Amino acid sequence: MVELLEIFVDVLIPVALVVGAGFLAARKWGLDHRPMGTLAYWLLAPAFIFRLLADPSAFEGPVAAMLGASFLTVVIVWGLMQVLLRSAPAERRVLDSMAATFGNVGNLGFPIVLFALGETALGPAAIHFLAVTIGVFVLGVTASARLRSGSPLKALTRVITTPAIAVAPVAFLFAGFDWELPVFGQRAVGLLADAMIPVMLLTLGIQLASSQLTTGLGRIGTIGLAKLVIGPLVYLPLALLFGLTGDVRDSGLLLAAMPTAVLVGLISIEFDLETEVATAAILVTSLVSFATIGVVISLL
Repeated sequence: MVELLEIFVDVLIPVALVVGAGFLAARKWGLDHRPMGTLAYWLLAPAFIFRLLADPSAFEGPVAAMLGASFLTVVIVWGLMQVLLRSAPAERRVLDSMAATFGNVGNLGFPIVLFALGETALGPAAIHFLAVTIGVFVLGVTASARLRSGSPLKALTRVITTPAIAVAPVAFLFAGFDWELPVFGQRAVGLLADAMIPVMLLTLGIQLASSQLTTGLGRIGTIGLAKLVIGPLVYLPLALLFGLTGDVRDSGLLLAAMPTAVLVGLISIEFDLETEVATAAILVTSLVSFATIGVVISLL
């Protein structure tokens, strides 16, 4: 219990401090969250994903099974949300489904996997991260783009040209052929990738400073239940079906239990969705996850 408390203090308090810095900066200087959100969406997130996928060591182990279990978890939870919200406005269905499926698997998930399972579990966690990220980007960005453009062809074009997805095939080539960028390229990508998490957290703080957080607790509660409880419960039988055991199973379970990702807020900015709802979901699920992640870790 003491060690669990230590990881929450070591991981979540630094996150809260960075978010708080963004909040205070916005209040003092009247900052707008949109420019930083756009910067992260178009530059920092693709650099982060490229660095992850271009490393051949990330593809060791039962890769297909890990991808399948985590990807299907996203699809099933997304489908459940679509059915639950079938009579709701399209914008709500898209945003709430994204918030219920896209977990904070990067800046929160990886540290918790490292603490609970050890360094050897980071490789499998990277594959689960890939499945979740690609799954939500394909589903969420497709739905968001179609909502805004109204044309399936335009929506598909928007998805294909989404930076974080467009960079993936290039990264696969680098991993498959064991290519490497020149040193200056590696350092440039590394600088951008390292900037993604703090910029996202600062953007969240700036969003909070301008948000009223008037969204009903019932709506946020539904998102939280789907993200923090239903998601892990859906993942477990899928992991069993795909034959996952040990760290390759448990790392996926921990990532499935993460709260709503900050990137959901950035996507809501990019597609002009309900950013206040996205902010509320990120905030509330992050706070509640203190308890739910502790339960998951205790069951490993």
